[in-house]
Amino acid sequence: MLTLHHSPFSVASQKVRLALAEKQLDWDDRLVDLLAGQHLQEDFLRLNPRAEVPVLEHDGHVLNESWFICEYLEEAFLQHPLMPAAPVHRYAARQWNHWIERELHHASGVVTYAVLARPLLLQQPPEVVEALLKAIPDASVRAWRASVLEHGLDAPQLKESISRHHAFVRRMEKQLVDAHGWLAGPACSLADLAALPYVMRADHVGLGSLMTFEESPNLRSWYLRMLSRPSMQASFVRYVDADLQSLMTQLVVAAHPKLEQLIQTSD
Repeated sequence: MLTLHHSPFSVASQKVRLALAEKQLDWDDRLVDLLAGQHLQEDFLRLNPRAEVPVLEHDGHVLNESWFICEYLEEAFLQHPLMPAAPVHRYAARQWNHWIERELHHASGVVTYAVLARPLLLQQPPEVVEALLKAIPDASVRAWRASVLEHGLDAPQLKESISRHHAFVRRMEKQLVDAHGWLAGPACSLADLAALPYVMRADHVGLGSLMTFEESPNLRSWYLRMLSRPSMQASFVRYVDADLQSLMTQLVVAAHPKLEQLIQTSD
């Protein structure tokens, strides 16, 4: 039995759900409400002291870190392989994930927190929000979240985060040399599954104008091909209802004017 502790909107969780779905594996959901701080509670911290989703349980083993979970699934379940056969392409897949985690993951978190999480958190009593912040194990995460909570779309981290998204878009467009390309080798691989949640997140939080058909035609083609894969239903679509989509749209519309200003000045 595969048991996945995850959040529907965590990009790292989405990466693992995509891998599970692409390999046509069934899993048991354990949803973790990040806004309510369930990842900071004792039961979850026993699974991952870093208070991060996702966590996968399999045959008595507790597995953390989304990429390592994906590689574990690749080795434990040989059907529908997701790593390329050629060593140089396997290297490229790992390099893409490393680059995303090093250069983009934090930036994606900053934008998501500013556009989607902050307005919802500010509806809670200040003492509740303060307690959630204090419970975060990583001091650097506490610091940037406190800054974004205080300053919102004027937070100093936001402009740099959008610039990193811009660099990500340019890097993908350069790699996807034609409208039928993939990030690592001749077929969809873990590299593409690692990138997709971040492209979706950028699109969903109001950064879609960084990825126009005119400037990024190959990326746009790749994105449409990825969204049409059968794995999207099991890994993403079934976790999003109409009310949630409506709320997200309202939050993104409210943030749009400021985001567009920042996009225009990003490099």
